[in-house]
Amino acid sequence: MDLFSHALLPYFLGSLFKRNKKEVTAFVLGGIAPDFDVLIMWIQAVYPTFFLITHRGITHSLFFGFFTALAVLYLATNDKVKAHVRRFVDFEPVISRRAVVFAYAGVIIHLFLDYTTTRGVPLLYPFSTERYSAEVFFYTDIYLTILSLAIIIILYKVPLQGDNAVKFLAIFLAIFAVLGAVRMVEKSNAEAFFQEAGVKKAYPTANLFDWYVIGEDGERISIYGYDGFSGTSTLNKTVPRMNIISQGKDLYTALGAADGLPQVKMFKWRAYAIALNASYSSGAWSLEYYDPLQKETIRGVPSLLRRAAPDWGSIKVKVEGGRAIIE
Repeated sequence: MDLFSHALLPYFLGSLFKRNKKEVTAFVLGGIAPDFDVLIMWIQAVYPTFFLITHRGITHSLFFGFFTALAVLYLATNDKVKAHVRRFVDFEPVISRRAVVFAYAGVIIHLFLDYTTTRGVPLLYPFSTERYSAEVFFYTDIYLTILSLAIIIILYKVPLQGDNAVKFLAIFLAIFAVLGAVRMVEKSNAEAFFQEAGVKKAYPTANLFDWYVIGEDGERISIYGYDGFSGTSTLNKTVPRMNIISQGKDLYTALGAADGLPQVKMFKWRAYAIALNASYSSGAWSLEYYDPLQKETIRGVPSLLRRAAPDWGSIKVKVEGGRAIIE
């Protein structure tokens, strides 16, 4: 979900229940705190690790979300930060027990909103890396983003007083519910359309009516596209789960070595589905892990962006003598 929605929902709720400025400030800061993970993502590039130091990773859990909110709340109380932000927004950050409680409540709302989006959040990390998702909304719903941005612009001209908080909250929740209901119907239709194909799950796209659907068995992964507006299939592609291009020895030993790399673990954690191309030459295995659904989704992405994130849809590993390295 977008940053505007993450900030507005706790702001409206805090105003609706007539919380004071310090509590509303903490509530809003907690609502946006998990997305400050963009400031630490560089660590993954410098020192690859499987500690989920990525967007919607470590900070998007119930456990680490608390400490993230606490850190953001503390930084907001810095005099220089406070002075800079107050040039644009009237807020009053403080460190107190009530402020921490409201900040964590904001984190809970953030995690719920992101739970409704595709691929979700690792709620129970560090106890489990599983991602929980309702797979209803796309990463960022353009309609909700436009709505939230429009409300923010209005709030600069119309103070949030009296019944305004109720009206704005009702509008936001009503549109959120309507969009969610439409998407859930379309998701059900997409899964039903490919029912005979052994479908695993349907995934949303930025378009309200377009869905991707994945079907898997022991040997193949099938990728389907569904246009709910016309009720037709737009894509039907099947790839082998493991494609051995050229035979060699100790393949599963090589796979074990590759799977130990943090980059491979992170790639698998992000992936919708995982397929493998393997080839053997001159005593070494070349392994390409790829996500067939991601491969499809990035076809329309400008080449410049694809080059900026080369492991977006695949990752290549070379294994020789039991040692695995990223190619």
